[in-house]
This record gives sequence, C-alpha cells and structure tokens, in this order.
Amino acid sequence: MSNSTQRYNRLEQPEPNIRRPHPVHPSISSARVILTVRNFSNIPGVCHIGLGVTALNTIKVLRRNGVHAEAWAVQTYAQLKKRLEDHARRVMTCGEKPITHVIVSAPSWVLPPQFGEICFLFSDIEFVQLNHSGCAYLSIDKCGIKHIRECIDLELQTHNMRVAGNNDRFTKWIHDSFGSPGLLLPNLYDTDAFIEPPPPRPIGDTIRIGSFGASRPWKNQLTAAEAAVQLARRLGMNLELYVNTKRPDGGERMIESRLELFDNLAGCKLIEVPWEKWPRFRATISRMHLLFQPSFDETFNVVTADGIAEGIPTISTSAIEWTPKDWWCTPEDPSSLMHVGLRLLRDPAPVTEARYLLKRYVIAGVGRWLDYILRRDQV
Repeated sequence: MSNSTQRYNRLEQPEPNIRRPHPVHPSISSARVILTVRNFSNIPGVCHIGLGVTALNTIKVLRRNGVHAEAWAVQTYAQLKKRLEDHARRVMTCGEKPITHVIVSAPSWVLPPQFGEICFLFSDIEFVQLNHSGCAYLSIDKCGIKHIRECIDLELQTHNMRVAGNNDRFTKWIHDSFGSPGLLLPNLYDTDAFIEPPPPRPIGDTIRIGSFGASRPWKNQLTAAEAAVQLARRLGMNLELYVNTKRPDGGERMIESRLELFDNLAGCKLIEVPWEKWPRFRATISRMHLLFQPSFDETFNVVTADGIAEGIPTISTSAIEWTPKDWWCTPEDPSSLMHVGLRLLRDPAPVTEARYLLKRYVIAGVGRWLDYILRRDQV
C-alpha cells in the first residue's frame, strides 16, 4: 500500500470526539443543505412558483434519502445574508447543527460580488449558483451569461463556490466553453405523490387541454394553441385551452397572437388560469385530458411531472429528454402535436411508462446529489 493511500485511509477515520467540518470530512450525518429561492410574491406580474415547487420536491426526496435538507424563501440577498449571520451565532451559542451547503436557485438575485462576500464570511459553507434554465433560455435572462462567467471565475478563486445546472446539456456547455467542472444537480420529484391508480377521464363533447407555464418564447405556446384547435377539429369536439395569466417573459406578441387565434372561433374557448399554489395547480391539471409542452428548450419541466403524477399525458419534445419518446413531437409542426395527441388519447394507460422513466430519473438524480454532498465526485 502506498504512503498516499495509507494517509487517505487515516483521513477516512477521524479521531474520536473531534468534530471536523463537513467540507474536510463529509458524511450524511454532518450535512445540512439549504435550497434557497427568491420569494417573488410581492412583485406584481411575476411568478416563480415552479422554483418553490422544485425546491419542495427536492428536499422531500433528499430527506427520504437521509439528508438534512431545508428550503428557504427570501426576498433579497440582504435577507439571505442576515439568516446566515443569525445561524452562525446560534451555532456558536446554542450548538445548532451547522449549515454545510447553500444552493441558490434562480441565481440572478444573488450577484457574483455577493456570492464572493458570503463565501468569505462563511468559509465552512459551500455555495452553489444553481442555474435552472437551459442554454437557449439565457437569451432572455439579463446578464445571465455574464453572471455565470463571473461565478466561474469565483469558483477558481475560492474553495467554497460551485457553479451548477440541473441539466447535463448546460453543465457540458459551461465545462467545454469555460473550463468549469460543471456540477450537475438535477431537479428531484416526489414520486410518492403519484395518484394511484390514475382515474379515468372520459371525454364528452369538449376536450380540455392544458398549456401551462410562463409565456417565454422557447415554451412554444402559440404552436401548442394552433395544434389544440387542429386536434379538436379532427375529433369533432369543442375545445377548452387552459393557459396561465401574466408573466409574459418576452412572449407578449405570442399572447396577442393566441388571442387572435381564439377570437370569435366557434367551439373554442381560451381559459386563463391565475398562478396557483401547488396543490391547487395539481387539482387544475387533474381536470385536463392532455397537456401540451412542445418546448424548444427545457431542463426538467415540472408541469409534465405534475401531469404524470395526476395520470395526464403530455405532448413533449426531445428537450424534456426523460419523457417517453412516443410523447415527443416535432415542435415547429402543429400537425405533429395533433398526431401525438390522437395516439395518447387512444392509449388505455398513457402514463405507465412515463412513471417508470420519471422514477428512474429521480433515482439517478439522488445519486448525483449524494455524490456531491459526500464529495464522491471530486478527487
């Protein structure tokens, strides 16, 4: 056995009664992971409910796998820093379990200099800029690429900063382009929340289709609306197309075009649904016959996972790569969406394979998180 191997093995066994910081002797028992998202509830016209839902699902799954995980919703960087300062005092005075990781989702609200500040102030905590969007989505995130590059520089300058994505297309891009290690921390989903068995939803004279999400151009929701009309006409049914209100995110013209499509269109109704709390949104989804998510770019897509949990299939694309391939459409072609929809409506068990694939995705994702927390992904 080499000297280096002997030294490594000694490090694996800490001396009795000596607490080593998690970063130098990682274990599940010493880890305490905070997933923090910005609370946008007081900002008119803006909704990031999906980020909060993702954090909730992720901590549920991590906790079931033995990880002490919590979610924090704060409105500003100053509030995050204050909570960390209060926590540090409690560690010193009350023996509170130290926080070991802070994962910042939607990182545009924590700027690179602010990451640098908290990395310096809390040296035993590892901070992660977790990018929740795909590469194409960065085209509408103001200064998104600039902030990512600056945080990659910070990753090189410090011992406790990481840049991450929740999709390997993104992490491969930052690795190949900027030399970042490209930490992958996938979204996790609570598969225990599946409705069993999926209830039947017979279609009468009206088909209900959900096209939910922010109106970002890459969501491709106008094509979804065009395909929904085409599908209803092929079936000889009335149509109710359910969409979310507000949050145009660069899709103002798409919203106008969709209204033009449904203006005085016989048998077709556009129903706007306000942003809802997650249990209520799941109830709304449960009333649909189909979901349309023909995105050009995604990293996970919570709406599709919610549909699977409720037993509702989704017309998706290869961007949502964990979904069944027979759910994928050609996103620029409304007829392709229509034909996939016809096939799924004929399927007696349309979500059986999708539930298996989502569970497999989550199991692999848990492995990624544990590798990171235990530093099994590092030399």
